[in-house]
Amino acid sequence: MSTICDRSSCTGCGLCSSLCPVSCISMEPGKLGHLFPLIDERKCLKCGLCTKNCPALNTSERHSPQHAFAAWSRDESDYRSSTSGGVSSVLSHYTIDHGGVVYGCAVLPGANIEHIRIDKKEDLYRIKGSKYVQSSITKVLPMIKQDVQNRNLVLFLGTPCQVAAVKKLFKFNPDNLILVDIVCHGTPSQKMLQRYLRRHVSINIVDDVKFRTEGGFIINALSQKHILYSSPELWRNRYKDYYYNAFMDGFSYRDSCYECQYASSERVSDITIGDFWGLGKEYSSDEIPEHRYGVSLVLPNTDKGQTLFQAITKDLNVYERTVSEAVKGNDQLRHPKEKTKRVIAYRFLQPLLGDKGAYDIIMGLVKIKMRLIK
Repeated sequence: MSTICDRSSCTGCGLCSSLCPVSCISMEPGKLGHLFPLIDERKCLKCGLCTKNCPALNTSERHSPQHAFAAWSRDESDYRSSTSGGVSSVLSHYTIDHGGVVYGCAVLPGANIEHIRIDKKEDLYRIKGSKYVQSSITKVLPMIKQDVQNRNLVLFLGTPCQVAAVKKLFKFNPDNLILVDIVCHGTPSQKMLQRYLRRHVSINIVDDVKFRTEGGFIINALSQKHILYSSPELWRNRYKDYYYNAFMDGFSYRDSCYECQYASSERVSDITIGDFWGLGKEYSSDEIPEHRYGVSLVLPNTDKGQTLFQAITKDLNVYERTVSEAVKGNDQLRHPKEKTKRVIAYRFLQPLLGDKGAYDIIMGLVKIKMRLIK
C-alpha cells in the first residue's frame, strides 16, 4: 500500500477515493483520527487519476476579492438561528428557490459529520451552523458532478480545501456551480469529536451537535432536540473544555492545516464567508446598526460570486467595508496557524496520554509558567 501525496500536505478531501475506478483507495485514520488515503496496490490499475487530480499536487486558480461586506439576514428567525450573520442560509434559500440543490455539512446519527445533498427548503436547517470538525465529502462528490452535468444550479459550501476538491471534478468552471468557502482556522478529526462526546454521553443516541449557541461558544450534544450534554462556555471558562480549546489553540488540526495553501487573501472559491472579526477596528463602523447575534464577512471573489451576492442583497443587511479590514481581522486570510512548541508537544503526548491527558499536561505547564512570570 502507498499514499497519494505527502501526509503533511494531504487535506483528507477524499477526491482520490471518489475518483478511483476500481475502488482501491480507502481513507484510513492517522494518530489524531484524521483520514488519509491508502492505495491497495493489488487492485490499482496505475491509471493516475488520483495523482492527476489531487488538490495537494495540482493547484487551483485563485482570485483576490475586490470588495468586502459586513452582512446579516433580514429574517430575524434565520439570523438568530445562524452561527454569525446567516449569509450561507440566505444563499441556500436563494439556490433552492431557483430550482437548485445545496451541498453542506450536516450532523448524522452517531455524531458523524458529512456533507449532504439538499433540494428542499424545509431540510436546510440540517446544514445550519458551524461545525468545528472535518466533514467528509467523499460520498457527495459524484452527486455534485451529476447535478452539474444535469444543468442543475448547484451551491457547495465547505472549507477551501474541499472547494478545491470539487473544482477538480471539472475541466472547466461550470456556470451553474457556485462554490462558497468559509474562513477556516483548521480542522479537528471526527474521531476526536466522537471520543470527546463519549466521555459525556452515549454517542449512539446523539443525532445533532451544536458548536455555537446564542449563549456563545458552547458545544451541545442533542438527541431528538433534547440536550444531552452542554460544555462550559468558551470565553467565560477558558481552558476548561479540552475539545474546544484544543481547537482554538490549534493543537488538534490536520498536519496540512499548519501549511495550508488556502490561508491567504487569494481565494479558491466564488464567495468567501466567515465571522467579520475586527469589524470597526480599521475605521469607524458607527453607521452599522447593532447586530447582537453576529455579523458575516462576505468576500465575492469572482464575477459569478459578485452576481450571486448582488441577487441576495434584498434579503440582507449589507454594509461595504474594505478588503484590508477583512484581511487584518482574520488571521487565516493572511497565513495558516503556526505549529508552535505547544502544538508539537501536544501532538507528541496525545498518543501516549489521550486527547484530554495531553491537553491537561500542556495547559498545566502554561499555568506554571504564567505564575513564575508574575
